Amino acid sequence: MPQVHQVLPRVARLMVALRADLFGPWHEECSYLFVVNGKGRHGMGLHHDGNVEAIWVQLEGRRTVTTGPPVARSTPEDLGEETIEDDWKTRHLDPGSLFYLPPYTPHRVVCHGRSLALSLTWDRRICWWSERRDLHAPTGWDVAQGQAMPIPRASRDRLWTQVPVRAGVRNAHAPRFALHTPDGAVRLSSEVWPLASRLSTMPELRRSALTRRDQPLLDLGILGGRDLPLRIVPKSPRALDGWRFA
Repeated sequence: MPQVHQVLPRVARLMVALRADLFGPWHEECSYLFVVNGKGRHGMGLHHDGNVEAIWVQLEGRRTVTTGPPVARSTPEDLGEETIEDDWKTRHLDPGSLFYLPPYTPHRVVCHGRSLALSLTWDRRICWWSERRDLHAPTGWDVAQGQAMPIPRASRDRLWTQVPVRAGVRNAHAPRFALHTPDGAVRLSSEVWPLASRLSTMPELRRSALTRRDQPLLDLGILGGRDLPLRIVPKSPRALDGWRFA
């Protein structure tokens, strides 16, 4: 299922955190949900994904992945089984595993039963908008409009970051700073900057950690007392990126 983060907000939040801490915003992001009823066969054969960095999250079931050292850029993506060497590594991905796959890394995956796994990728090639350094790219939030299912319970003591934000530079001589959101920038008092600058990874916070000066973040809906929903039933399913419906 391509671009599954459009209907799974918590997956989108994980991608935002990885973007902010590891990969940066200037590369194409993709998500895939693989639902497999494995029979012990090689799903796609031995191959590499090119100049792409990937994070795999094993949600349920187990997979076995065999990897070798990165190959040259000119190497065809599909490789023969004879390429596998004795020193290649085979790992067993149990539920909860987080696995990093560097660019040009040949790999082969085998599922021996039912498996549910995420693949989150960042294409290292320059994207069409990277030359402009689009200000909205660090706060991209490609979650579909629709109905939250189910609506999480409200919490009295915890707060969740509801959308990705990026705090602009704070000038010691300026009373306000720019906080970039998916809908554009807002100007806030510099007193809010210490907390706002920590929200780029969309963390969960204790309500007791906030002070009165942080109230604008609540008023704007950037922080809220409910976790993100598990899933979204999209208002326009045909608008989902890469999905096909009969």
